[in-house]
Amino acid sequence: MTILRDTLIGARSLLTGMKVTLKHCFRPTVTSQYPREKLEMSKAYRNVIVLVEVEGLGSHDCIDCNACVRVCPSDCIAIEGERPEGLKRKRATLFEVDFALCSECGLCLDVCPTDTLGYSREYDQAGYQRADFLYDLIEPWREGEDACRERLREAEAEKAAARAAAKKAAAEKKAAETEKPAKAEKPVAPDKGGVDDNTGDGGQPDA
Repeated sequence: MTILRDTLIGARSLLTGMKVTLKHCFRPTVTSQYPREKLEMSKAYRNVIVLVEVEGLGSHDCIDCNACVRVCPSDCIAIEGERPEGLKRKRATLFEVDFALCSECGLCLDVCPTDTLGYSREYDQAGYQRADFLYDLIEPWREGEDACRERLREAEAEKAAARAAAKKAAAEKKAAETEKPAKAEKPVAPDKGGVDDNTGDGGQPDA
């Protein structure tokens, strides 16, 4: 009797589990089929830093100021740059970050003067050695760097032309105001009712 009772209890437990399994087999999947499917992370998700595109530039705007290098507590950022011909500001040519050391504190984002640093939404970085986590953030932008520099040259040329035109207009206005003849003073009309110099009583001869 004990064996029979245990068998029935086990069968009932098995059927209950199978019922739950079959119930979920015909429901839509609620999990992502990683790695065949890429996950869509929320905007609040923060991971390793990246160089983000600046509106109107079509590229990053890292000027090799080294503010992020100086503020980094992990000492994991190295930047190199140059001043391209025809441009006033420098452009970064190398932006290496060792993410094996990075603590993702965000201080580099806070001090960036051009707001070209941001958090990425990557979630599946992996590597077999430490060197696999040494990233050059400039790499995705290298192909379009020449076109970006040309756009920057055109923009600076337009600004210089606008400043020159405004300066010329101001100089011409100042010169015109300087050369403008002074208004002639109106002549004072003689007082007909006044006393004649040769008479002492308003024009009557002396007796």
